[in-house]
Amino acid sequence: MKPFTIEHRVPWADVDLAQIVYFPRYFSYFEMAELEWYRHQGLSYEVLLEEMDVWMPRVAAHCNYRAPARLAELLSVEMHLQRFGRTSYTFGFNAYRLPERTHLADGHITIATVGRESFRPTPVPPKLASLLEGLSRKPVKPVAE
Repeated sequence: MKPFTIEHRVPWADVDLAQIVYFPRYFSYFEMAELEWYRHQGLSYEVLLEEMDVWMPRVAAHCNYRAPARLAELLSVEMHLQRFGRTSYTFGFNAYRLPERTHLADGHITIATVGRESFRPTPVPPKLASLLEGLSRKPVKPVAE
């Protein structure tokens, strides 16, 4: 399965004085890809949380910076399922400058599923697991956490 991809042009608000993307903005780009992926599934993130009766806090985030991105450049942000566990999953990301596909950054974000009332870990809901399988190269089966 190929990764889910969005394109994003770097706006003025995302750059520093040298007109280079300010490093934490990549996490915003990763989040944009995730939210667009939900919309691509015909869902809104808010409705999905309500339907599944869970919250999905981010519990880990990491980014490696490979090359600078600059003001007004067109970026491609790719997202794939990197890991699937019983109560959490990890999205992997790659960011590229277009059109030449210069690798700018890669990283991952781990998301837990917790009960809305208890905020305690709860298994990834079946509906979400089914959606995540579309981002994976293999069937989604929980791994021990």
